[in-house]
Amino acid sequence: MYWNSKDITTFIEQKEFVDTAIIPLLLVDGRASHIQQSAGTADFLMSLTAFMENQFKGRVVLMPPVTYTPQSSRSVLATEWKKVLTEAGFKHHFFISCDMQWATDAPEIDVIYTPSIPLENMDQKLRQSILDDQIRQVVPVFANNWAKTVE
Repeated sequence: MYWNSKDITTFIEQKEFVDTAIIPLLLVDGRASHIQQSAGTADFLMSLTAFMENQFKGRVVLMPPVTYTPQSSRSVLATEWKKVLTEAGFKHHFFISCDMQWATDAPEIDVIYTPSIPLENMDQKLRQSILDDQIRQVVPVFANNWAKTVE
Protein backbone atom coordinates (compact mmCIF):
# COMPACT_ATOMS: atom_id res chain seq x y z
CA MET A 1 0.00 0.00 0.00
CA TYR A 2 1.04 3.55 -0.62
CA TRP A 3 0.41 6.72 1.33
CA ASN A 4 -2.65 7.79 -0.65
CA SER A 5 -6.36 8.17 0.13
CA LYS A 6 -7.47 4.81 -1.25
CA ASP A 7 -4.74 2.73 0.39
CA ILE A 8 -4.96 4.55 3.73
CA THR A 9 -8.67 3.76 3.85
CA THR A 10 -7.71 0.09 3.58
CA PHE A 11 -4.99 0.58 6.22
CA ILE A 12 -7.53 2.04 8.66
CA GLU A 13 -9.89 -0.88 8.06
CA GLN A 14 -7.14 -3.52 8.29
CA LYS A 15 -4.78 -2.16 10.98
CA GLU A 16 -4.37 -5.55 12.60
CA PHE A 17 -2.83 -6.87 9.36
CA VAL A 18 -1.21 -3.74 7.90
CA ASP A 19 1.07 -2.88 10.79
CA THR A 20 4.29 -1.82 9.11
CA ALA A 21 5.56 1.44 7.62
CA ILE A 22 8.49 1.61 5.21
CA ILE A 23 10.11 5.04 5.25
CA PRO A 24 12.76 5.93 2.66
CA LEU A 25 15.27 8.44 4.03
CA LEU A 26 16.43 10.48 1.06
CA LEU A 27 19.36 12.88 1.17
CA VAL A 28 19.00 15.76 -1.30
CA ASP A 29 22.40 17.31 -1.82
CA GLY A 30 22.44 20.13 -4.36
CA ARG A 31 26.15 20.85 -4.24
CA ALA A 32 27.68 20.58 -7.71
CA SER A 33 30.02 17.81 -6.60
CA HIS A 34 27.17 15.73 -5.11
CA ILE A 35 24.02 16.46 -7.13
CA GLN A 36 24.44 13.62 -9.66
CA GLN A 37 25.09 11.04 -6.93
CA SER A 38 22.19 12.39 -4.88
CA ALA A 39 19.79 12.00 -7.80
CA GLY A 40 21.09 8.51 -8.59
CA THR A 41 20.65 7.48 -4.97
CA ALA A 42 17.09 8.79 -5.02
CA ASP A 43 16.35 6.71 -8.11
CA PHE A 44 17.77 3.59 -6.48
CA LEU A 45 16.09 4.09 -3.08
CA MET A 46 12.67 4.84 -4.56
CA SER A 47 12.92 1.81 -6.89
CA LEU A 48 13.97 -0.43 -4.01
CA THR A 49 11.24 0.70 -1.61
CA ALA A 50 8.55 0.43 -4.32
CA PHE A 51 9.77 -3.12 -4.97
CA MET A 52 9.61 -3.81 -1.22
CA GLU A 53 6.06 -2.52 -1.08
CA ASN A 54 5.14 -4.89 -3.87
CA GLN A 55 6.81 -7.85 -2.13
CA PHE A 56 5.09 -7.19 1.20
CA LYS A 57 1.74 -5.94 -0.16
CA GLY A 58 -1.00 -6.32 2.41
CA ARG A 59 1.38 -5.93 5.33
CA VAL A 60 3.13 -2.59 4.69
CA VAL A 61 2.49 1.01 3.78
CA LEU A 62 5.21 2.75 1.80
CA MET A 63 5.45 6.27 3.17
CA PRO A 64 6.52 9.26 1.07
CA PRO A 65 10.27 9.72 1.32
CA VAL A 66 11.64 11.79 4.16
CA THR A 67 13.82 14.21 2.25
CA TYR A 68 16.55 16.07 4.05
CA THR A 69 19.68 18.06 3.32
CA PRO A 70 23.22 17.56 4.62
CA GLN A 71 22.49 20.26 7.23
CA SER A 72 19.29 18.64 8.54
CA SER A 73 19.19 17.20 12.03
CA ARG A 74 18.73 13.48 11.53
CA SER A 75 17.98 13.05 15.22
CA VAL A 76 15.12 15.56 15.13
CA LEU A 77 13.67 13.97 11.99
CA ALA A 78 13.94 10.51 13.53
CA THR A 79 12.16 11.54 16.71
CA GLU A 80 9.37 13.31 14.83
CA TRP A 81 8.77 10.45 12.41
CA LYS A 82 8.85 7.76 15.04
CA LYS A 83 6.21 9.64 17.03
CA VAL A 84 3.97 10.25 13.99
CA LEU A 85 4.15 6.63 12.87
CA THR A 86 3.39 5.29 16.34
CA GLU A 87 0.42 7.66 16.68
CA ALA A 88 -0.84 6.48 13.28
CA GLY A 89 -0.92 2.92 14.60
CA PHE A 90 2.10 1.36 12.93
CA LYS A 91 3.70 -1.28 15.15
CA HIS A 92 6.79 -1.61 12.95
CA HIS A 93 8.83 1.17 11.35
CA PHE A 94 11.44 0.31 8.74
CA PHE A 95 13.58 3.30 7.87
CA ILE A 96 15.73 2.66 4.79
CA SER A 97 18.63 4.79 3.66
CA CYS A 98 21.81 4.85 1.60
CA ASP A 99 23.27 7.36 4.08
CA MET A 100 25.31 5.67 6.81
CA GLN A 101 25.32 8.90 8.85
CA TRP A 102 21.93 7.89 10.28
CA ALA A 103 23.59 5.20 12.41
CA THR A 104 25.57 7.76 14.41
CA ASP A 105 23.28 10.78 14.21
CA ALA A 106 19.96 9.07 15.01
CA PRO A 107 20.53 5.93 17.10
CA GLU A 108 16.97 6.18 18.43
CA ILE A 109 15.68 4.54 15.24
CA ASP A 110 16.79 1.42 13.46
CA VAL A 111 17.82 2.24 9.91
CA ILE A 112 18.36 -0.41 7.30
CA TYR A 113 21.37 0.74 5.36
CA THR A 114 21.78 -0.24 1.74
CA PRO A 115 24.53 0.93 -0.58
CA SER A 116 23.33 3.00 -3.51
CA ILE A 117 23.64 1.17 -6.80
CA PRO A 118 23.43 3.26 -9.97
CA LEU A 119 20.46 1.91 -11.94
CA GLU A 120 20.13 4.54 -14.66
CA ASN A 121 22.16 2.74 -17.35
CA MET A 122 21.05 -0.82 -16.59
CA ASP A 123 18.70 -2.83 -18.71
CA GLN A 124 15.48 -3.90 -17.03
CA LYS A 125 16.60 -7.50 -16.44
CA LEU A 126 19.81 -6.49 -14.63
CA ARG A 127 17.96 -3.80 -12.69
CA GLN A 128 15.42 -6.41 -11.52
CA SER A 129 18.22 -8.77 -10.51
CA ILE A 130 19.91 -6.06 -8.41
CA LEU A 131 16.63 -5.23 -6.64
CA ASP A 132 15.97 -8.95 -6.02
CA ASP A 133 19.41 -9.27 -4.40
CA GLN A 134 18.75 -6.27 -2.15
CA ILE A 135 15.33 -7.62 -1.12
CA ARG A 136 16.90 -10.96 -0.14
CA GLN A 137 19.13 -9.08 2.28
CA VAL A 138 16.25 -7.09 3.78
CA VAL A 139 13.72 -9.90 4.21
CA PRO A 140 15.47 -11.38 7.30
CA VAL A 141 15.47 -7.96 8.98
CA PHE A 142 11.71 -7.64 8.43
CA ALA A 143 11.03 -11.24 9.49
CA ASN A 144 13.08 -10.92 12.70
CA ASN A 145 11.33 -7.70 13.64
CA TRP A 146 7.88 -9.15 12.95
CA ALA A 147 8.75 -12.31 14.91
CA LYS A 148 9.53 -10.23 18.02
CA THR A 149 5.88 -9.15 18.10
CA VAL A 150 4.66 -12.74 18.10
CA GLU A 151 6.88 -13.83 21.00
